[in-house]
Amino acid sequence: MSRPINLLIVAVTMYVLRYLILSPIALGTPSAEGLELNHFEFFLHTLVVVLLTASGNIINDYFDIKVDKINKPEKVVVGVTVKRRVAMVLNHGLNATAVLFSAYLSWKHGQIWGLIIPVLIATLLWFYSPIFKKQILVGNVIVAFCVAIIPFWTSIYDLHVMQGTVLQEVLLWLFAYTAFAFLISLSREAFKDLEDLEGDQAGDYHTLPLATSMKFAQRYAGLMMLMCLIGVAWFYHQLGFRLVKDILPSVVLVLTVFVPGILSIYFGNINSVKKSFTKASHWAKWTMAGGIVCCALAGYFCL
Repeated sequence: MSRPINLLIVAVTMYVLRYLILSPIALGTPSAEGLELNHFEFFLHTLVVVLLTASGNIINDYFDIKVDKINKPEKVVVGVTVKRRVAMVLNHGLNATAVLFSAYLSWKHGQIWGLIIPVLIATLLWFYSPIFKKQILVGNVIVAFCVAIIPFWTSIYDLHVMQGTVLQEVLLWLFAYTAFAFLISLSREAFKDLEDLEGDQAGDYHTLPLATSMKFAQRYAGLMMLMCLIGVAWFYHQLGFRLVKDILPSVVLVLTVFVPGILSIYFGNINSVKKSFTKASHWAKWTMAGGIVCCALAGYFCL
């Protein structure tokens, strides 16, 4: 129910950004000793997002039982392996724990946004299936927002200790990875809507392909991914023009981001078969994972 691979990607993203990008820019070292949160506090900070993500996945399965029995009957857990009330208790427990950790960190470091954002995310994810997914594109934007906020969440307690050119460079990286995550998420959610068309229709969801057409949704999903790849190429070109002296990051960038991104566009637009949309969604996830690898290498080679 919790999607452990997704949770791992979330945690690795935050650690890579903090120790291989933010700390080297702000302090000149990956140790992060001079940033606001110590190592244990950052672990709790990361755990907040992991718990909220797991909770969101569980409550989505809770509300989507009818839909999932049509779209992916072999993967239905809630109501089959796990009782519905157990899933609800897990959702509330994970949310409460995340908010508790957030309240502690927010109180200790005097940062109210450290509490407001987790409460906002938990609320948005609770209403995602019963309300937001029934409005065209709103559900997709909600999911993309929750994913894209992770880079800024990584540094929410640390930004105020930075200033001048250091703050500008940190914000550049954060905005770049926020845009990267947002666009890929929009693309992947649209491909998933195409993949789940039959069940979403039965669930009265107003997803993009149901509200417009499959062809329009395919073009839209491909365009979001293409915009992301163009943005990545521009960002790393600027970065490479200034700093990169080794060819390895460029090769890794092509193999881990551009190849899966292009494959996602290809499979998502080659036909109107569910299996192709599944492949497009999977390749979009690999593109996001590749972005983390490139982030790590960029921090190593460029900072």
